[in-house]
Amino acid sequence: MDKLVPVDEMRRLQNRMNKLIDELGLSELQSRTKDEIERIQDKMSRLMEDLEDEKSLPSADVLTPLADIIETDDELIVKMDLPSMEKGDIEVTISEDVLSVKASRKAEKEERGQDYYRRERTYSKFERSIRLPCTVKDEEASAKLEHGTLQITLPKEMTSSKKKIEIK
Repeated sequence: MDKLVPVDEMRRLQNRMNKLIDELGLSELQSRTKDEIERIQDKMSRLMEDLEDEKSLPSADVLTPLADIIETDDELIVKMDLPSMEKGDIEVTISEDVLSVKASRKAEKEERGQDYYRRERTYSKFERSIRLPCTVKDEEASAKLEHGTLQITLPKEMTSSKKKIEIK
């Protein structure tokens, strides 16, 4: 993609498409194209939500760790690499359907030699927010940090169960 389209411009385009659909009477039309138009509108709505989320991305001095998201029947497992971080440096929160991970660490290194003195300070900051694809039991969530890899386990909320309905 060569150029990103501003969020406001995308929103105006979506509104114009909705008005056009109404003006042409396509909203009442029961045809194969109606389903396709609704599918396109849904995709545009999701794109708008994603663009809104990207507006809140951290600044350039904040690193965004890569994440692996594994979904099973019972849980979501999120893995992130957070090199040189310790357990106390990391904050994990769940708010509605968004998992947020923030980590920061300050380190200071001092060396003294016969003819020199060197003192270095480093600061590392990581932030990542992930919209979860399903509802999770946040009170049962767990996290562990091993060898610089954070693993967060989120049990899924079972929203529906399969039930046979008798026909009368």
